[in-house]
Amino acid sequence: MKELKRILVGLDVTEKSNNVLKRALSVANEHKADLFIVHAVQTPWLGVPSYFGGKDVVIDHQSIAQKIEKKIKPLNREFKVNCFVFVKEGNPQDVILYESKLNQIDMIIIGAHSKAKGKKGFLGTTAQKVAHLSHLPVLIVKNSAKNPYKNIIAPTDFGMQSKQSILFAKDIFPSAKINVVNAFDTIYMEGPYAVVGRDLSQYNDVAKSCAKSDLKNFMQEVSVKKGKVIDGELYTKETLVNYIKEGQYDLVVVGSRGTVGVNALLGSVANYILRETSKDVLVYVP
Repeated sequence: MKELKRILVGLDVTEKSNNVLKRALSVANEHKADLFIVHAVQTPWLGVPSYFGGKDVVIDHQSIAQKIEKKIKPLNREFKVNCFVFVKEGNPQDVILYESKLNQIDMIIIGAHSKAKGKKGFLGTTAQKVAHLSHLPVLIVKNSAKNPYKNIIAPTDFGMQSKQSILFAKDIFPSAKINVVNAFDTIYMEGPYAVVGRDLSQYNDVAKSCAKSDLKNFMQEVSVKKGKVIDGELYTKETLVNYIKEGQYDLVVVGSRGTVGVNALLGSVANYILRETSKDVLVYVP
């Protein structure tokens, strides 16, 4: 696995951004990585260039950078991580993705930017677009960063992307315990649409048995000790999110198939978990 040497943080200047900074500083300290802190300023669309008779929009980059550095200083006393602050103009997701390529970043950390009351799992537009379009692993911080991650849950379909995401998480968070979960699809048919002559209960038992066998082999491949197969029932995505919610997990790891152009190949289940879970999420992009 590639080492973490350069981490980029997409940062706003709200109070909640302290959680993002704390998590980023903690991860950077553990891996002796440099931290690139990027703040994007969106120029007002009404700003008209002076040659059209309007006024130039002047952004005080230095003043904004100083405010961010002031915010970082007390948080970095414990870690003493090398930090580099950049204030750029443009859409946040575009700036973050561009700077990550320009500076040869290994991982992106960003806040969920939740603004809706009572919706801890709410995912802001910037975080969602970065997670979908990034060519790098993205850690989305939704909660306070008081302690290192201890309990990680990794939903899996036994595919290569899932395997790579778990191996990456083991490298990045070596002291955390990782639990693997697979939700198998259960077939229910009742009433006029029931299949005559088919024992669906027996079919589901066989499917569960196969899933357990696959899980056992998968756990051996990724060297994980704890795993479970759960009944996905009629709504697999919702069942997984509820299972994650009920457990004492502080990070969810999901795998992506990467990106093609502007179309992200994040599976529907992974995308649903990303949006709906209240836990921090690591999206691994191979």
